[in-house]
Amino acid sequence: MTENPAFMQAFLLSLKDDDPLKADGLNLCGDEFLRAFLISGNYGYSSKAITAYEQAAGCLSVAGDPRLGMFLKDVGAGYQERYKRFGQLDDLQKAIAAWRKAVAITAEEHANFPNLLGNLGASLSIRFEHTGDLNDIIEAIRNQERAIKLIPEEHAELSTLLNTLGNAFSRRFERTGNLDDIVQAIQNQQRAVHITPDEHTDLPSYLSNLGSSFLARFENTGDLEDISEAIRNLQRAVQLTPDRDPNLPFCLSNLGTSFSRRFEHTGNLDDISEAIRLQQRSAQLTRDDAALPVLLTNLGHSLSCRFKRTGDPNDISEAIKNQRYVIQLTPVNHPKRPSRLNNLGNSFLQQFKRSGHLEDISEAIKNIQLAVRLTPDSDGYADLPIWLNNLGNSFLYRFEHTGDMDNISEAIRHQQRAVQLTPDGHADLPGRLNSLGNTFLRRFEHTGDLGDVSEAIQNQQHAVQLTERHAQHADAQQSRKFIFPSF
Repeated sequence: MTENPAFMQAFLLSLKDDDPLKADGLNLCGDEFLRAFLISGNYGYSSKAITAYEQAAGCLSVAGDPRLGMFLKDVGAGYQERYKRFGQLDDLQKAIAAWRKAVAITAEEHANFPNLLGNLGASLSIRFEHTGDLNDIIEAIRNQERAIKLIPEEHAELSTLLNTLGNAFSRRFERTGNLDDIVQAIQNQQRAVHITPDEHTDLPSYLSNLGSSFLARFENTGDLEDISEAIRNLQRAVQLTPDRDPNLPFCLSNLGTSFSRRFEHTGNLDDISEAIRLQQRSAQLTRDDAALPVLLTNLGHSLSCRFKRTGDPNDISEAIKNQRYVIQLTPVNHPKRPSRLNNLGNSFLQQFKRSGHLEDISEAIKNIQLAVRLTPDSDGYADLPIWLNNLGNSFLYRFEHTGDMDNISEAIRHQQRAVQLTPDGHADLPGRLNSLGNTFLRRFEHTGDLGDVSEAIQNQQHAVQLTERHAQHADAQQSRKFIFPSF
């Protein structure tokens, strides 16, 4: 290829569209410009690459050439690479449009067809992270499952496709709370890890994703085996990740989160101290401004957890400082904004429990109310019960401080809605029922209304029944594991 692709591009454009040299030559010019962009990061080179790819595809479109799908694949790749560098959503939209068109006109028997499906699915998953549109993640999973069915076991891209499919299931689980999705995520990610050699450069990211999925399932089921698996896989990911690798901060942060979650169940202070150490290191190492809110969110949560146990005011002050900064970095329409507002509100609630300052509980209620307001009150939003339960608890604490009966009525209203939206079998349902019962009991103590005490008993009995059922199920599961060990 010439060392001056711009000169070659100008020459090629002088040819007729049906000249056999024109489309291939323009596509090669696109390759040269894209290579220059990847080396230099110069935005102009990316624009020249995309223009050359689009001109090449235009020639084939006029001629009705069957290779058009593969040329459109390159158009999508050009936009995708620019999106990766600059994060402009419009580039991602154009990549998806090009790959959708390529999929539509390419025969299923074509050798590159599974790759097209995988690219389209991965980009739709990324767009879902931006927009929260559930249709994107549904379409992503459909395309990635189809790609996996079309390639042989020994195909070099199988592990990549399995990992990205697992990630898509995990993202949908985060949104809907459907346990089948996280089971599918773990199965696909385990398979990706199993077929990937130890020396493969992608293995650490596969292990990190698998660990994160075990963590997500643990938060739904409370099964300590899941959190142990999360820690084991994430520790291995950290060990295999070079110090200068841009993924290392995420691996460290996710490992820290796993230690933090285990601390919440066991109370072992070594776990939460390790969590904070790892997450502080992750924030120090990151050079990616877009990643910083995620890393600081995890650190803030761990600091808040340690404060609950030790009462060290420095921990909660540091948590609130980090979480406020995260909110500043989060766009108003970002799908993660509600969860980050909830985290900030929850930290103010913890601080209020120690300080008794009314401004702390007012800040807690203000932020959690906004989180609830920004989250649609419909199916498909698994975190909404968490926000509602936290909001109810915040109103209850303010009632305890002020005696204002409107606050306890608000507490009951939000806690009832949280219970209604929590699926049967969820690990948090007994606790939410018990909290609701306690709130009804507190109101009874002030009003003497027998209806309140009846509601308290009913909710607490339901909580006890679910707890006993969960214990029986866990015993049965343990028995099955002993009788039928896996090898």
